[in-house]
Amino acid sequence: MHPFTGLALMLPASLLALRLGSPSSLLVLLSLPLVWMLSRPQGLKHFRQWCAVLLPLALGLLLVHGHWLDGWPATWGGSVQHVVSDNRIEALLPMARLWLRVAIVLAFAIVWLSTTTPERLMRALFASRLPPGAAYLLASPLLLVEQLKARLAAVSQAQAARGVDVHAAWFKRWRSLLALAVPLVVWTLSDVGERAAALDSRAFRSRARRTTLDAPVAAEWERALMAFALTSALLIAGSFLWS
Repeated sequence: MHPFTGLALMLPASLLALRLGSPSSLLVLLSLPLVWMLSRPQGLKHFRQWCAVLLPLALGLLLVHGHWLDGWPATWGGSVQHVVSDNRIEALLPMARLWLRVAIVLAFAIVWLSTTTPERLMRALFASRLPPGAAYLLASPLLLVEQLKARLAAVSQAQAARGVDVHAAWFKRWRSLLALAVPLVVWTLSDVGERAAALDSRAFRSRARRTTLDAPVAAEWERALMAFALTSALLIAGSFLWS
């Protein structure tokens, strides 16, 4: 799948999640990326990652919007009965809608990221019709990932040689975290001048379009799907003006 196909599907899905107000409709929309996620390789792993973010968020929203933090802990049981007796459960509906919307966007994002790799996404950006400067600006965080991983491994090996247990829990080695973060930040900032000189030496932005080696090619059905997704996004965005 082309990297832009999943990204194009995210846009109307996110706008539709904002447009829908019924929790039942949002649940139906949420079921689509979840089924897609579980049907893909390593779907259960991605589903656990999704739950690791959404379950704490649901607990926090429930504590705040459910008025569980009102009063002393000894009165929590009575406060729940008071909430039920006063029919204040309707106050949880905005919380449910907010949680479902975040869950939908995150589920579609995980599914999209599972269909591509950073390398294919970078090649797709450089092969697109975006200006070279804009494409490089969007791809630059992805370009730093592998470099930061290599330097993080080098700093970790240096700390291990000095007797630091790099496999210990973070609260046991919190003092060494600063010594780990500072070289990464300094090295990243020092590379800015080198990257700029490398781009100038290669005549970057001298042409409006650059040739990309092994650029991802979108199939006809993907082009049609992206066009349909963009049209749907425009229609959904226009529907906000009529509400």
